[in-house]
Amino acid sequence: MNDGSATLKASVLDVLRSRLRGASLIPGDEGYDAARRVWNGAIDRHPSCIVGCADAEDVSHAVRIAADNGLQMTVRGGGHNVAGRSIRDGSLLLDLSKLRQVAVNGDLRVATVQGGAVWRDVDGATATEGLATTGGLISSTGVGGFTLGGGAGWLMRKYGLACDNLRGAGVVLADGRFVRASLQEHADLFWGLRGGAGGLGVVTSFDFQLHPLREVLAGLIVHPAEHAVEALRAFRDFATNGPDEFCGVAVIAHAPPLPFLDSAWHGRPVVLFAVCWSGDLAQGETALAELRGHGQPVVDHIGRMPYAQWQQIQDPLAPRGHYYYWKTANYAALSDRTVNDLAAMAYRLPTMRSEIHLQHMGGAVSRFAAEDSAFAHRNTPFFVNFIGITDSANALGSLREGIRALHDKASREAVPGVLTNFADLDDSDDLRRFGLQNAGRLEALRKKYDPVGIFQGA
Repeated sequence: MNDGSATLKASVLDVLRSRLRGASLIPGDEGYDAARRVWNGAIDRHPSCIVGCADAEDVSHAVRIAADNGLQMTVRGGGHNVAGRSIRDGSLLLDLSKLRQVAVNGDLRVATVQGGAVWRDVDGATATEGLATTGGLISSTGVGGFTLGGGAGWLMRKYGLACDNLRGAGVVLADGRFVRASLQEHADLFWGLRGGAGGLGVVTSFDFQLHPLREVLAGLIVHPAEHAVEALRAFRDFATNGPDEFCGVAVIAHAPPLPFLDSAWHGRPVVLFAVCWSGDLAQGETALAELRGHGQPVVDHIGRMPYAQWQQIQDPLAPRGHYYYWKTANYAALSDRTVNDLAAMAYRLPTMRSEIHLQHMGGAVSRFAAEDSAFAHRNTPFFVNFIGITDSANALGSLREGIRALHDKASREAVPGVLTNFADLDDSDDLRRFGLQNAGRLEALRKKYDPVGIFQGA
């Protein structure tokens, strides 16, 4: 198998351009440099060719051409993965970003989503029917990578992860054949698509189960960092026993310039509770009263809003093109010691835009049978993401050092596993991402469905 390090042969480029409706770009072509960029500006890689796909038939042709010529490829949907797994130096890059159609069957409560869609595409289409499914916290996140990696979102505690809501998928295999994967067809492949992080084929369409949901009770509660210990303990205790309809994130950050926050607080260390209630709204008012009643918050800005609107609330905090570095840790329980460590980090964030996110799972996530999908972390009640952000390439080295130091301090009581969607390149060990049994099963599946190793990036 050619690793793609050599320049793409002119004959292969000619075949791609003659058989595909989409454009194929190589270094030096107009638009190549813009097309090779992904969400994380720290990823600076140069594929041998960017193969734009206009439809699923283009995908099949491109994969078959790659197989015939012994070329490896990566697949990009939204390009939002922090580690940049969708792009490799010297490989073909199969770009699905034009495939963003969403078809909603309101009677069956199923959405069929093309492989290049992002979550705002899905949320907008399903909202018109008063329906929703678990999606990314940032609306520009690609549906494909998010779902293949598991997919933790605001609705997961009530309805499960994105991969739990997957009912079927259309997949182009390594030999260019198109197959359907579901519980009834290619069930082993379907197992691997749900949490196995890809590498088994190119998913050109996803069928998601939808659920009735128009509005949520959601918003932010802001506490001063001086009371971070008490605030984080209150969040932990509430989340541990909270109803399935509740999902929240405790964010340690410098306060962003929120319009409803007194400007005197902008830029100061704070703890923010981002909360979402996806059940009966009147019941939510009662259920959230305990958390909202804790301490003396700087501001409590929670109210009813369309779910699709809430899905885009965090978008300004994760702009495309900034330089990102993440670490992540899972916890079987969140001790006072870990809470104290996290609270102290409000004053040690490496940049003004860096954040620490304390999140919880449980609920429906933990009730899906572990053996039914490749997702390996159903019994993880809490996980913490250490999110480094800078707008300066020169600061990237110190940013990584700072985030690693925070992670090392706070992860002394963490369990070995990591959630693959939040894992940067230095957290790519398959045993940690999938567990021993699932990692072995996934390796066997990749040998079955991609025996010569065409697909990279999982």
